[in-house]
Amino acid sequence: MEQGDKSDNNIRTEYEAISAKLNQLPSFRFALAGFYVAGVGVVASIEHPTKVHFIMLFLITIALWLIDLRTRGLLETIGRRGAEIERVNWGHSGWISRMRKEEPAGQKEDGVILQGQKDTVKCFFWRFGLPRWVHHSLGFDTLFLVVLVYSVYRILTVTCWTRYPL
Repeated sequence: MEQGDKSDNNIRTEYEAISAKLNQLPSFRFALAGFYVAGVGVVASIEHPTKVHFIMLFLITIALWLIDLRTRGLLETIGRRGAEIERVNWGHSGWISRMRKEEPAGQKEDGVILQGQKDTVKCFFWRFGLPRWVHHSLGFDTLFLVVLVYSVYRILTVTCWTRYPL
């Protein structure tokens, strides 16, 4: 086995591992968000909530937001390496580069330079393009921020610390 073949196999193995992680991390992220929304619903539906309920909600929100930020950082780092493998080692922009919304580096197919396509969304009868700042992370940040504000408001307005006075 030549050194070039061994290096190519290592790059392919690394790319496969990167692809697997790029599929696994968003699944973890959305599962975490689903359980979080369910937990927020349980706390919000308590008939006689106390300050302790909302302090716990506040702390859980901060903890899960930090986990989401770490997951976002991992996605960025792993995605950057995958895009680098596509560009440097294989000479084209593959699906990781497109997922990261990077412009193709002059990729040619049949003499035509492919341009990056803008994301479009169909809502009822309208189709419109999304701005670059609209993404899942914005939705997660908004969710966590709204729950943080709600929990702080409820901590300040709920009068009792425990359900049953001592």
